[in-house]
Amino acid sequence: MRKEKKLDPAIMGKAASGLVLRALVAAYIVYMAWKVLSGTLNGSSPIPEWGAWAIFMAFALAAAVFCAFSVKQFILLLKEAKISSAVQAEIEKSDTEDLSSSDSDE
Repeated sequence: MRKEKKLDPAIMGKAASGLVLRALVAAYIVYMAWKVLSGTLNGSSPIPEWGAWAIFMAFALAAAVFCAFSVKQFILLLKEAKISSAVQAEIEKSDTEDLSSSDSDE
C-alpha cells in the first residue's frame, strides 16, 4: 500500500502561482529578444546585426536562468508544503476534539 503525502494547500497555491508568473516573465523576455532581432533582420532597426544577435542571446540566457530559478523555487516550495506525520496527527487530533466539543454543545 502506498502512503499518501499530505500537502499544505496554501503553500501549493503560492508555489503554483509563482511558477506561472515567473514563466510568463521568462516568455516576455524571450518575446522582447525576438522583437529586437526581427526588427534588425527586417532592416527597420538601427542596431547592427551582430548587436541584435548579442542582445537576443543575452536575453535568451537571462530567460533560461530565470526559468531555472523558477523551477528551483517551485521545488523548494513543494518540499516546504509537505506536512510531516507528526503535524498531520496533531491536526487530526484537533479536528476530532473540535467535533466532540461541538456535539456536547447541543
